[in-house]
Amino acid sequence: MALRTGIVGCGGISKSHAAAHANLEDVDLVAMCDINREALNNRADEYSVANRYTDYEEMFAREALDLVSVCTHAPLHGPIAIAAAKAGIHVLSEKPLSVDLETADEMLAACREAGVHLAVSHQFRFTPLFRHAKALIDAGKIGELRSIREVGKGREAGFELMEMGVHYFDEMDFFLDGISWIQAHITYHGHDVTKADIMHSSELCKTDRRDNGIVAGDTMLVHIGGASGAYGIMELYCRQQRHGWMMGPHLLGSEGQLMIKPNPDTGIDEMWYCPFDVSFAAHTPVWEQIELDASAFHISGKAWQSRHTIWSAKNMRDAILNGNQPELGGRNALTSLECVSATYVSHFRGTKVQLPLEERSHPLAIS
Repeated sequence: MALRTGIVGCGGISKSHAAAHANLEDVDLVAMCDINREALNNRADEYSVANRYTDYEEMFAREALDLVSVCTHAPLHGPIAIAAAKAGIHVLSEKPLSVDLETADEMLAACREAGVHLAVSHQFRFTPLFRHAKALIDAGKIGELRSIREVGKGREAGFELMEMGVHYFDEMDFFLDGISWIQAHITYHGHDVTKADIMHSSELCKTDRRDNGIVAGDTMLVHIGGASGAYGIMELYCRQQRHGWMMGPHLLGSEGQLMIKPNPDTGIDEMWYCPFDVSFAAHTPVWEQIELDASAFHISGKAWQSRHTIWSAKNMRDAILNGNQPELGGRNALTSLECVSATYVSHFRGTKVQLPLEERSHPLAIS
């Protein structure tokens, strides 16, 4: 029997969730909700969804859903997920899970009490190239993994931390077999961030309207300590040319390197390997591309070669149907957001911060 699914929030990211639900076997996308009727009708028309609502609680009461994708602005993820849990509906939340850990904890508690799953959509780790890279690393392809480096898209760091940063934290959690600590330094207009530099995300980033709550800083350097002993480096800073193709892990080992980056022309991820642990402009051994059979990217007879939501939605679908926990469900759903809080705590304390965090309030919510 197919899972009945719905979507709350019909903005840009809902297109990816709708495509995922529409293309997964044993999934029927039956309802959509948005307070903006034009956005609702445009997306529902695109996927021929007849049941349309402007009130998510009404949709939950009437549609007997098994799973809902929450695609609204981040501050609304909490109340929608909690309402879904009370209605007995599994929740796949768009990232970030919430804007603060206290709300995220409440979301998880509500889902646990109701006996439903809460998962966050960090799809990178589920794609075939990321899975294959992890298998190669575990098999010793690049020797002992030493570090991972990620760079943002070029937006102000406080905003970027809640957009790409949470993806990067999850990616590093995946490759590092867990995250043990965070150490960060944050600046704004060239000076160390202070309490006076805390602001709403819309004030910091003028080019993106997504609501990410209160943030701080236009530049960040974040060190991530892995449970495996390796570490990660995340650099978020502003630049005029915002190259999305720069996002992707550079994995450095004792005997080689791996890199996964989108092709700048096609946007499709490519994985490259170098059998040397240091890069020189003209003297490094030639990098070679590692390609997978095209069938590895097929879901329901269609190729999904990008980091599409369908990969995380598939993991959630399988968990529901098979009666097991989704990979990014339960406590794992909170990890990337916990790293965001730890980033700010580390900066203001000037020290390394161990995970999990004991303090759950937002570190920037200063009265």
